[in-house]
Amino acid sequence: MRRPATATLAALALAATSPAWALGLSVAQRTPHAVTVRIIDTQSSRQSDELFRVTYDDGRHRFVWENLQPDPTGLLWLKDDRHLRPEYRLRCEPRTHIADPVVFDDLHKGAVAGKKRYPFGVPVSTFGGPGYLVPGLSDLKQDDFGNLWLYLDHAPHAILKYSPDLAYRFALLLPEAPVAHDLDADGNLYVLHPGNWVSKHGPLGEQLGAWELPRGRESGEFIAASGMAIDRDGGWIYLADEKLGRVQRFDLALNHDPLPVTVWGWLGRADLAYTRPGKYAERLTYYQLDRPRQVLLDGKGHLFVSCEHWISKFDLATGRQLPFGPNPVLGWGGTFSDSPFSSSAALDGHWQRHWLAGVDGAGNIYVADRKNEFVVNPRLQVFDADGVVVRCCHIEDTVVDASGERVYIVAVKGLASDGESLSLVDAAGRIYRTPRGEGLRSGGQLFLGPGAAGRQFDLSRVEEAHFQVEVQASYAKRRSEGRVLGPKPGEYGTDNCELEGSSRLRHRERSLWAPARIGEPFRVSLFDREGQVMPPGDYLVEVEDRPGLFGTQYDFFRVTNRSGQTWQGVTFVAESLR
Repeated sequence: MRRPATATLAALALAATSPAWALGLSVAQRTPHAVTVRIIDTQSSRQSDELFRVTYDDGRHRFVWENLQPDPTGLLWLKDDRHLRPEYRLRCEPRTHIADPVVFDDLHKGAVAGKKRYPFGVPVSTFGGPGYLVPGLSDLKQDDFGNLWLYLDHAPHAILKYSPDLAYRFALLLPEAPVAHDLDADGNLYVLHPGNWVSKHGPLGEQLGAWELPRGRESGEFIAASGMAIDRDGGWIYLADEKLGRVQRFDLALNHDPLPVTVWGWLGRADLAYTRPGKYAERLTYYQLDRPRQVLLDGKGHLFVSCEHWISKFDLATGRQLPFGPNPVLGWGGTFSDSPFSSSAALDGHWQRHWLAGVDGAGNIYVADRKNEFVVNPRLQVFDADGVVVRCCHIEDTVVDASGERVYIVAVKGLASDGESLSLVDAAGRIYRTPRGEGLRSGGQLFLGPGAAGRQFDLSRVEEAHFQVEVQASYAKRRSEGRVLGPKPGEYGTDNCELEGSSRLRHRERSLWAPARIGEPFRVSLFDREGQVMPPGDYLVEVEDRPGLFGTQYDFFRVTNRSGQTWQGVTFVAESLR
């Protein structure tokens, strides 16, 4: 068996259906997330197993629900679930009021010269792209007004703003994955882009300025800007350079304003040489930085710099490097007595590649796995101010919100802290805010912001006159295709079918959850890179067959390689079943 040559990856095909006759419909109940309607039927010869299609179209919004069966009283429940055709999920409406959702389509209209303009402006969901719950690496910031600014690392790249009560505000589309973003005291957004340039946007997303950072090795110049943090009290921007191994200070107009302390090791290594992996020699590398990628301010006068294999801490007032308890820097195990590329990297308190995710009001430091070949589930580790690991979280941990619903904690690039509570994105694409108090714990609130039904179109606003209901001539089957594992498109996990940055799946390994997007019970067939069907005994398929991690039924599956060989270029075809 060979797949048709015309099949394309990630395509979605719907079986042909034709309406039988139009019926009446009345709205029985409206909520922001679902609408209950009643079929008005003058026919008395209906079959109990008939299926219905409902269409809502008011000229700006179009939704289609299929394969519906009413209850004995004729009621249908319409929501964004397995009945809704995926291509109609969560369309963004035009912006007519200052509080309406909006998409900003071009970051290059302003003061940056010589940049290519990009044809953006396509509708996006609250998740930053058309679709549903598609978890991705997250970076979350909170401004001084309580608003949350969320970046999810997948295309199309966007930073999304939510109000303090997690109401969606707007999405700022970006031409490329941003390097970093942060907020000033007035709630303005600064974005550090690839290619050493910074853009500034107002609280409503309007562009306020853009700067290209000068290239070079002298003071105030950059080779590869790699991290950014804003001191909201002092009005400073700190920018890291991965190649030059240093962090420099600028004012909010991006004028270079070096610190008066010249002894500070932020000048980096003059020879641009990197330290040996897994090595920290205090006599040689004290005050020096090794490939800094992230900078973070804790609001208490301290700057944290995330280097290749460790985290350094500095006092902004004196320029002194501060220790973590008995250790000069925060590194795996605290002692550097083993290699980050040995199996010990899987131990609590250790890592291989990491993200400095955040610091909470109690001084606890959150470090996430960026890449670790020795752990199955990427972790979010918590260290106290002395560098002692106090907790290690991953997706299997039982964390629940105040109502008892599971929260799935995974590695994050950044989390937000207002000094009393934490906010972070879980694996289901939801924002979890912890209860006020110390640390990451159960009992908080879940906000279904990314991908949640009703966030961009409030279903309680539907008008009865814009509904149409009809009988389906046949069951609408769907088909979805894609890769079991995709090639690595960026620094980290932007393909949700990716496994640790590899396009290969070895024997006994299983893929991450892959989206099928067909919303019904389905079967999966696998094909090798030559397009030949693979024997069913070569793999095991696990289907998300109940509401759980990804919040919906039959939308995700994963496969385990049982062939005895390493896979590469393996694709799938998922088809819905009746």
